[in-house]
Amino acid sequence: MRVVLVDDNALFLNTLSEQLSRKPGIQVVGSANNGGDGLMLVAELNPDVVIVDLAMPDISGREVAQRLKSGLHPPRVVVLSLYDEPEYRESAQLVGVDAYIVKDAVHTDLMPLLSRLMTRKAAALGC
Repeated sequence: MRVVLVDDNALFLNTLSEQLSRKPGIQVVGSANNGGDGLMLVAELNPDVVIVDLAMPDISGREVAQRLKSGLHPPRVVVLSLYDEPEYRESAQLVGVDAYIVKDAVHTDLMPLLSRLMTRKAAALGC
């Protein structure tokens, strides 16, 4: 599974990249510190999954997700957020994100989610 990470918090971005890179079957192919660069990376690298922070200063994660999901062959999009309020989840779901994970739960929720996505991809390919 090829993954692109987009988050304006450099420490969080680097930590998540290191953790995901240690997992079998996951390859972090790129990371960006803002939504604009993230969109360009996705267009260039064509990842399977984009993990994007909801709140960023230039282009919000919601806007990034909306643009990605409106494409011809959209990647899976996982939104990470500090906010656990229903209105943030609903706003992300309205643009078609595949998952919404609160950053406090990233260590418990992200890996099982990525494992499910890998299993679905393998099944779709007939593996």
